[in-house]
Amino acid sequence: MVDIGHLRMEKVTILEKYIQFQLEHGKQPESVYLFMKQLKKKDADFFAVFSSFEAVDAFFWEHLFHNTQAKLEADKQYQQFGSSEKLSAFYFLWTQELLAHRSYLLMLAKHSGKGIMPTEKYLQHFRHLFLDYAAGIVASGIEEKQIADRKFISDQFRHGLWAQTVFLLNFWIKDTSNDFEDTDAAIEKTVRLIYKLMGENIFDEMLDLGKFIFQRSKKSFS
Repeated sequence: MVDIGHLRMEKVTILEKYIQFQLEHGKQPESVYLFMKQLKKKDADFFAVFSSFEAVDAFFWEHLFHNTQAKLEADKQYQQFGSSEKLSAFYFLWTQELLAHRSYLLMLAKHSGKGIMPTEKYLQHFRHLFLDYAAGIVASGIEEKQIADRKFISDQFRHGLWAQTVFLLNFWIKDTSNDFEDTDAAIEKTVRLIYKLMGENIFDEMLDLGKFIFQRSKKSFS
């Protein structure tokens, strides 16, 4: 029987050594064999948990997401939060999780030259995990009337939250304020804005007016 907990620990150990190597050498290891030799292990130990260095890159983001989510789920106060408060809490805690790896993330952003782009291959598994989380946030928001239930559009709101996540990530990377207070302010402002956009607003008033005019027009010509 596979010990999932043990496998995850092996993954985390390799991830930590992988990050350390890149920070010390400024680049990815030349090969799995040489990387594992430096750790005094066989490359088979690597391939038992990862298929490639790209898989390690993806696991980094998955690991941060799961750590953040696990801590939130264990917080009884978080369970009482409304939809927007839960999203804010996620971002505040997630950026705290990122802080432990800031040097590595600064290096990634520097190598890219454009920051961390949403199309990066290593982000895609994290993207799917976040979209699932965001779908729950949106569903809760609709139930609580914080978010307008718009036919054909509501399902796309989670993609807007993903775009917000990547924006906040790059904002945090560039943030030089004390205790990242500017990032905290950006989280508050962007969450407030996106909930205004997803909530009932002028768009809904225009849509309602359009429906009214259409229905009146049909009656006039019937």
